[in-house]
Amino acid sequence: MIDPLPKTDALRCRQQLVDDGYTILPGIMPDDLLNDLRTWSDEVFDRLPVDPKFRYQGSDMHVATERSWPADRVPDERRFADPIVERIIDQPQQLAVCAAIGMEDLRAHDVVILLSKPAFGPPLYWHQDYINWNSPAAATPWPTKIFLSYYMTDTNRDNGCLRVIPGTHRHRIDLHDILPNAHEAEIQALEDYGHPAFLDRDDAIDVPLRAGDLVIGDARLMHGAWPNGTDQRRTLILAWHDVFQFPQPPSWWTGEIPEAVRTADPGISYESTRTPSQFIV
Repeated sequence: MIDPLPKTDALRCRQQLVDDGYTILPGIMPDDLLNDLRTWSDEVFDRLPVDPKFRYQGSDMHVATERSWPADRVPDERRFADPIVERIIDQPQQLAVCAAIGMEDLRAHDVVILLSKPAFGPPLYWHQDYINWNSPAAATPWPTKIFLSYYMTDTNRDNGCLRVIPGTHRHRIDLHDILPNAHEAEIQALEDYGHPAFLDRDDAIDVPLRAGDLVIGDARLMHGAWPNGTDQRRTLILAWHDVFQFPQPPSWWTGEIPEAVRTADPGISYESTRTPSQFIV
């Protein structure tokens, strides 16, 4: 049975996503799926320990839906398909709340990323995951790419909860100009926790969550995670989605539309980059 999201909650979540770059919808994942995912992900990580190369993320395993896996593609230990992924992406309650908050034309990438921070794992550096900064799509006041993610356990500062810097999906701060590109060799090689990529900030907030809560985040949002100071792994399952058809605004949008968006040619392709551009001010 799908529980409807009250209109006031839906509007609040939508506004938070637009203004802050993220929002939380509690208790979305059903218990049976959450339990199955805990067992499945534990089996994966018991078999495949975290590669030190990905120590800050906690791992980097991409698991596809069977429907999207090419028949001639050979799987490996970090890129493979599994039927449980469709259960994650096609969850009726998830789709219902996304529709309720106005995530129109939601298009899943049909892949989930397993990000498991092992016991006593290090922090995740500040970063944003957007790679389309050369495009005027980077200037939209609404999201065009979002992550939908769930933690398999309750999280807090002790075991490495999410932390975010609200508003950084649309407004430039000092980190945009000094951070190495996310997940690339330079930032992965950092060893100095006094580097700005790891420091606490007055404009940052912790986002502790309960297992099964849905986190929706704009790909442009600056975020990180605290270290896992416990003796238990802390696992996150994340799926990327595109939303809305650029350059058209959401049907519910009543605010100003930046000139770069209004005059954009959707037929032009832009070279991907993780480096923030002039479209964030």
